[in-house]
Amino acid sequence: MVVDRAIRHYRKGGLPRLLSKMRDQAVFSAEHALFALERAALTDRQWFEYTVWRNRRGVDAAADPRQLRYVNPAEILYTSPFETLFCFRKFGAVRGGDWDRDCELLAERFDYIWDALDARYAEGRDWEDVPLVQQVLAGERRWRFATGEEVWDWVERLDEVYDSIQRDGYRSARELHGISFEEAASEEFDSLADRFRPVANESMLLGDTDDVTIFDWIADIQVDIGRDGEILQHNGRHRLWMAQHLGLDEIPVCVIVRHEEWQALRDEIANATSVDELSDRARRHLDHPDMVDVAGGLRTAESPRAAPNLTATRADD
Repeated sequence: MVVDRAIRHYRKGGLPRLLSKMRDQAVFSAEHALFALERAALTDRQWFEYTVWRNRRGVDAAADPRQLRYVNPAEILYTSPFETLFCFRKFGAVRGGDWDRDCELLAERFDYIWDALDARYAEGRDWEDVPLVQQVLAGERRWRFATGEEVWDWVERLDEVYDSIQRDGYRSARELHGISFEEAASEEFDSLADRFRPVANESMLLGDTDDVTIFDWIADIQVDIGRDGEILQHNGRHRLWMAQHLGLDEIPVCVIVRHEEWQALRDEIANATSVDELSDRARRHLDHPDMVDVAGGLRTAESPRAAPNLTATRADD
C-alpha cells in the first residue's frame, strides 16, 4: 500500500511531489510518536502544563491558551499553513518566519467543502444530491473522518451542529459540556491504550462522549495570528462556515500560534504603564481581540480604535 501511494504521487508530480510527500509523512510520524510518548507518560493535566510550558518559554506576555477570544467570523478569510494534525501540541506557540504571508483563501483551499455546505444549507438540497457525498460513497474522496457509508453519520452530525447554532447561537465547547477545566483534566483511564485514543479539535462534531477530557473541553474553533494581527483559521472549518453563513457577529476561538512580531506587540503593551509609552503600531492594535488580557488600564477613551476589520473585544470569563 505504501509503495502504491508512492507510485501515485510520483506519477502525479514526479520526484518533487514524491519527496514532498515523504517529508510530510516523516513530520507526521514524528509528531505522532511525540504525542504518543507524552500521552503515555503524563496525565492530562500534566500534559497540558508541560505543553504550555514548552511553548511559552522565553515569552514575556504569554497568553493562557485556555482563554477564548471573541471575533467576527466574517473577517476570517484565510487559512493558516500549519498542519492541523496534533494541533494541541502547538498551544501557546510563538513562531517567526513568513508563515503568515501568502496564506490561502478559505474558499479556495476548501472549495469542495464550501460547495457541499452551500448546497445543503444555502440551497436546501438533500445530502444525497450533493456531489461531495456521492464522491465519498464512490470511494473517490474522504470527507474529514468519513469514507464510504460513514458519510451518512458525518452529515447527520453536521446537521445537528448547524441546527444547534441556528437555534441556540454559537456556544463554546466548555459551555456545551458544562464542566470546569479541572473536572475535564481529572479524567482517569483504565489502560495505556485507552489513554492514547484519537483526539481532534472537532470532537464536538463527532457525537457525544461518555467522559469529557481536556481535548473535548478545548475543542473550539482554533486560529493563528499573523504579524499584523490578522486572524487565520487553523482548525474547525465546518463550524466557521456555519457561523459565517448564519451571519453571527462573534464567535469564541482559541489561539494556537502567534507570530513573533505580533507577540512583540503584546509584550510592548503588557510592559507599558501608559498609552503614551506605546509605539503607533501598538496603539493601533489596543482593541484587537487578542489584546484583551494585556491592555488592561491602557484601554482608555483617548486610545485609538483598532482597525475596523477586527471588532470583537470580549474575553472569556
